[in-house]
Amino acid sequence: MMDFERNIGVRFTASALLAVALGACSAHPQSGAQATAAPVSQPATAQPAAATAAPAAATFAPLGQAATPTAAPAAQDAGVASSDGEKTGTKLVVNSLTRAADTLTLKFTLINNAAVSLGMSGAFQGSGYHGTYRDVSGIDLIDIVSKKKYFPLADTDGNCICSRDMDDIPPNSQAPFWVKYPAPPASTTKISVQVPHFIPLDDVPITQ
Repeated sequence: MMDFERNIGVRFTASALLAVALGACSAHPQSGAQATAAPVSQPATAQPAAATAAPAAATFAPLGQAATPTAAPAAQDAGVASSDGEKTGTKLVVNSLTRAADTLTLKFTLINNAAVSLGMSGAFQGSGYHGTYRDVSGIDLIDIVSKKKYFPLADTDGNCICSRDMDDIPPNSQAPFWVKYPAPPASTTKISVQVPHFIPLDDVPITQ
């Protein structure tokens, strides 16, 4: 009887130890952390480059009204021709030279990037015209081929048919101007523009 109880006790003890060992194994976490794969980053959608703002078209004042200076544009060479002035930081840009019936209309912009204002009193005035000293009657056209010079047109009072009563152009500003001329023959498609205090502009195209 004692041998039977001893055998039962041994078996019970062995079973208990096996159960404890198995429980201990299941209680411990797996050694070494399992890395969770990071989500694959999606390629960034390419953003279209910001469009470069085109320079605003120059606005020209009606006959007898002064042009208002505005901030100088970033693109200062826009136009059909450009020329540097005698004063550092000044530039003239020809916006257009168009033919209509028997006249030509020159539209241009004066840019002042100097540290001081660009004075307009008498700076561009020609001889033989009435009115103030603040006009652009001194800008002439020259046809090199036919050797003819064209002066700005005048009204019945002797005033230049052009921009007049112009304000000085402050530093880092620009202002648009215009002048009308008698038209050269239709065969003339290019002409030189002579502006006081600026390098002459040759072969400026005439458009319809």
